[in-house]
Amino acid sequence: MKFRLKAPTVDSLNKHALTELLAINSLLILNSAITSFSPTNHRASHKMNFRLYWARNCFLAAFLSISTFASADTPLGWINSSNQAAYTATAGEFEISIAGLAVNNTIDFLNARDDLIANNRALVGDSGDLSGAKFEIHYGITEAISVFYRQQQHQLTVDLGTINSVSVVDIDDSLDTTRQEIGFKWTFFEANLLTPDNRHSVASLEISAYSNSSDDFDVSADKINLTNLQIFFRDPQTFSVSDLEDDGWKARLVYSFSMERLGIASIWAGYGESKATSGTTSDLTSATFRRAFEQSFELEEAYLYLGASINLQITPRIPINISYELINISDSDFKQFPENPPSQLPGFLSAANQSNEDINHTLRASVAYWLTPQLNVSLTGNLYSNQFLGVVPHYNNPLSGTFSSLPYGFAGVELGYKF
Repeated sequence: MKFRLKAPTVDSLNKHALTELLAINSLLILNSAITSFSPTNHRASHKMNFRLYWARNCFLAAFLSISTFASADTPLGWINSSNQAAYTATAGEFEISIAGLAVNNTIDFLNARDDLIANNRALVGDSGDLSGAKFEIHYGITEAISVFYRQQQHQLTVDLGTINSVSVVDIDDSLDTTRQEIGFKWTFFEANLLTPDNRHSVASLEISAYSNSSDDFDVSADKINLTNLQIFFRDPQTFSVSDLEDDGWKARLVYSFSMERLGIASIWAGYGESKATSGTTSDLTSATFRRAFEQSFELEEAYLYLGASINLQITPRIPINISYELINISDSDFKQFPENPPSQLPGFLSAANQSNEDINHTLRASVAYWLTPQLNVSLTGNLYSNQFLGVVPHYNNPLSGTFSSLPYGFAGVELGYKF
């Protein structure tokens, strides 16, 4: 399917739609023949009407068998990137999008970045800044099944300022994270197939698997300040928040339907699970001191999802998408080793920093413009009530857990192309 800026012609209709039109025309002709045929011989009239009724019913059965085959092609002008609706990409259609993501003191979506710093005394400077990129592809395998792949890489600035427990020589200033997700969408129900521009009612099942991983966050220090004790190092020693990764899966049931002139609305419910790890390590040469700084954390969570979205197309060139999703951590199992860590751990390595929040309200909005029938550009905004809670599970670690329960958002510019 290709985006069209004017009314489609017969040549541009797909085979499925053309078959439907032929079937409809045949039914109309047969109905007209039934109502208008009236020969003088009553017996002949009855026999002919019976044949016409039989032919009409055969056409109707064939038409219904064609129409009930799921083929939830996306509506004209539709953009699949980050779209939560039930529609699948048209068979053989390939869509690719590349986006740049950013938050800084100039680009601050709803002041989330400034609020993040204002509500956390441990963060200073450019903390909360984010820069990154997103890559996404969609491909229609059949009329009812499409697959997708997403990858996002970003740097989230974490400036801890002065750390009283250590004399810092060098310190990382960001969490560098890579997210990957792969999945498929299967349309198992359709209705209102004759609605123009493919804006019919559709129900789909979407299943995806994802993983997130972040580089170690290192702090080099030449002195540690413990209770009534100071330890000096001849050479700076490195302390790290490490093993920052998670993986999980998510399943959604999605229903999309036309809202007359308002656009297309979608609602969905889902369930998912994830397993995240993090830990703290050091390169201290003394085994006794090294064990004091070694910790490992495992976090297993189950999620319930509820969401809704609306897609508006104020002109053929300008689609607008607004979506909301509630993420509820329905079950959580946190394991820490050792169970009672040494009290001399620096604050930024303490598990006490981790968040106990279990709800995240997420909001996304985008406005796109079709530059050509294949090329589009979009402006996007994402907002979270509890940062990346339930989105990047391993962020709830000793380092970033201190601000994982605060609102956060970022903006993006996206370029998309359909083949």
